[in-house]
Amino acid sequence: MVFEPRFNYCNALVKHLGTIEAARAVVEVLPLPPDSALQLRHDAVQKSTRSSTRIEGNPLDDAEVRRAIARSDRTGSNAEQEVRNYWRALDRVEQFADAQAPITEVFIKELHRIVIVTRSGRRGSKSEYRTTECPVVDTVTRKIDYAPPTPEDVPVLMRELVEWLSSITAINLPAPIRAAILTHRFLSIHPFNDGNGRTGRLLATAELWRSGYRMRGFFSFDEYFNADRERYYNNLQMGLPVDFYDGRHNPDHTPWILYFVETMASAAEELQAKARTLYRAGAPEIPPWERLPRTSQQLLTRLLARVLDGLENPFVINSSDIDSWFGVSERTAREWLKQWAEEGFVNAVTTGSGERVRSYILASEWIETCFKMTAS
Repeated sequence: MVFEPRFNYCNALVKHLGTIEAARAVVEVLPLPPDSALQLRHDAVQKSTRSSTRIEGNPLDDAEVRRAIARSDRTGSNAEQEVRNYWRALDRVEQFADAQAPITEVFIKELHRIVIVTRSGRRGSKSEYRTTECPVVDTVTRKIDYAPPTPEDVPVLMRELVEWLSSITAINLPAPIRAAILTHRFLSIHPFNDGNGRTGRLLATAELWRSGYRMRGFFSFDEYFNADRERYYNNLQMGLPVDFYDGRHNPDHTPWILYFVETMASAAEELQAKARTLYRAGAPEIPPWERLPRTSQQLLTRLLARVLDGLENPFVINSSDIDSWFGVSERTAREWLKQWAEEGFVNAVTTGSGERVRSYILASEWIETCFKMTAS
């Protein structure tokens, strides 16, 4: 059996695709003040994190999400751990997109593990597909909303999905359509016992970003799914029978694709309008921080979360912060900080004798460049 998704183009779908392309063309080149650009990047990550976890029942509001991200310790509630995991997963997606590599089953398992990892877990480990039945049950009525394929079929179905994604047929599709199909098929297969919804939306983001639809990291659309969850779930269901084998294995994806691309178009239009209000003649075409290595950029968004949360000494960093935020070992965290210090990105804070490094602080030039708006 080969996965060959069915769908049809329509006028509305083509119009939405055009809207996305028009917004993308503006956002990619519009000169913005460096601090405003960093704020847009931070806001996109925070909205995606809050909204995608909220769809699955996470109760934290914007301020609580920002606080959970700003504080690098691993204490707190399961809800706080969940949003930390999701933010870290978005960091991983960003790094993956930079590599321009195809989405593989190994990457999917790694991404899922980041989403559900416990406090003591490391993001380098990978999940395995479920080995038991995993029906989706309505929390109120206790009726089965969806009966996914049997666990015996999951490995084959996932292999077919990944093979299709790398096929010439898929590559020739517009990226938003490809991402929509990937997400729906993944959620239909429901390959893991938990975390499928969050992982599925992350996979859509990964496919879009690796295909050139990052829009400088300013783009997010999960908040639109979360704003009307009933519509989101109804479009996922597409009026199909409950059982995967009774029509869901080979559906017409047109309704879902139309909804997905329409949602993307609405988000892209709003982002374009926001970027236009922030446009400043004479601003650098590419803010200096966007030329930094990816992990350095991600550190700046973390520090901005601290600033917005009102944390004392927000620019002081130690190895435990890096360990917690990026899921790396203590040794790797120390190596990163040492390298950043050598590059002038951070400065060492030493003890009274000046021989032992106690912590690090973001270099003043980056504080002045990236945090003007939040300081005013």
